Amino acid sequence: MLQYLIKITDNTFIPIIIIALLTATIIKLNAMQCKKIVLIGLVLGFIAALVYAILKRNTGFAVREFYDLGVIIPWTIVAIPLLITIWMSKKHTNTFVKALFVLLTTLSIGLVAAQCLPNLMLYPFEFAVGMDTIFNNDFLFKCVGYGFALIVILLMGIFTYRICNRLSDKFVLVITTLALIIFTIENGINILQIFIVRRFISSQPWMMDLVIFVLGHVNFFIFIFMAIVLFLAMVLYIKSKTTSLVGSNPAQIRKMKAQLRSDRRASLLVLAGVAITAYTVTRARYIFEKGVELSPAEPITPNADGLIVIPLEKINDGNLHRYGFEASDGTVVRFIIIKKSENAYGVGLDACDICGATGYYQRGNQVVCILCDVVMNIATIGFPGGCNPVPLKFEIIDGNMVIRPAHLEAEKNRFK
Repeated sequence: MLQYLIKITDNTFIPIIIIALLTATIIKLNAMQCKKIVLIGLVLGFIAALVYAILKRNTGFAVREFYDLGVIIPWTIVAIPLLITIWMSKKHTNTFVKALFVLLTTLSIGLVAAQCLPNLMLYPFEFAVGMDTIFNNDFLFKCVGYGFALIVILLMGIFTYRICNRLSDKFVLVITTLALIIFTIENGINILQIFIVRRFISSQPWMMDLVIFVLGHVNFFIFIFMAIVLFLAMVLYIKSKTTSLVGSNPAQIRKMKAQLRSDRRASLLVLAGVAITAYTVTRARYIFEKGVELSPAEPITPNADGLIVIPLEKINDGNLHRYGFEASDGTVVRFIIIKKSENAYGVGLDACDICGATGYYQRGNQVVCILCDVVMNIATIGFPGGCNPVPLKFEIIDGNMVIRPAHLEAEKNRFK
């Protein structure tokens, strides 16, 4: 249950707030066909996500990193013109500016939806992994966690939108501008991470420090957006408590009182949603991940021929096996082995290019990065890219896996 409660929150909280703020901005600026803009954007994003999810599920063609680049690079290109047209639309009624704002907003909503929806579509296919039947408590709890998180996130988006509608135009535009800038920075870091992993660029120390900081503080941007939503809710709540009741007749005063009560309820519901989100990404994550420790690495040394030899019968059980080789300077270089299929093995360092030597562990039939909780596609272990273990060369000779110590010596700096 906690697993998918956390996953949905991580994946969807920021995008739903961005969409809510953009929708409120469209209304504030009296854009043409307001509802159609949002609907068309969501449909475009849904179609893109569905195509990717189908390809990912049924073929080996789809690569998530390339899909992400196809979504977040256009976002970074669109973001600045979008911000410009938001403020130009506020000051001018030029038809061209309004039309450009409509186009950019529709595209932006589509890109945000396309970024988060694939995981929502693919997660349910993971529910039954490692189960003989779906008629058990584990499957039910996963469904409950998935559904509950979706409901909370959707309600957060709806009430954030309603709160924005009750606040001044300029204030909402400022908050939206701030949120879009922060979201663009987050996407820029994601692009940098993919470029480093795919070796499209040579990484500089400051780049690695930035990416590792973000990976090591997985809640960083979520906390920022929680603060934004919390601020909006508090502003409306204070406004509802301090607004003077002035009306020409008792009926108007009663109507104003009802609206102010509604504002306070909306504020309190958003506060509750923020509290649930905060609990999910902190305490719930801790409960889910506590006790996740690396199994001890089995010490291994070269034989008389100077080779590391592991009988295949020791690693043919389909489980993750971790070994530790002591390098010339005393550093223990860890590597992992798992049988992927009848004649294929996944062999790599117990480290990756992004998360460093934090290592991997086995959760059911899944191999998971202990730092960022990314689930590995076991078929891709042994290949570079993403959060996959750094590949390690090996040979199969006479029923044994043979690894040359020189290849491990070359990687010892990763484990210092």
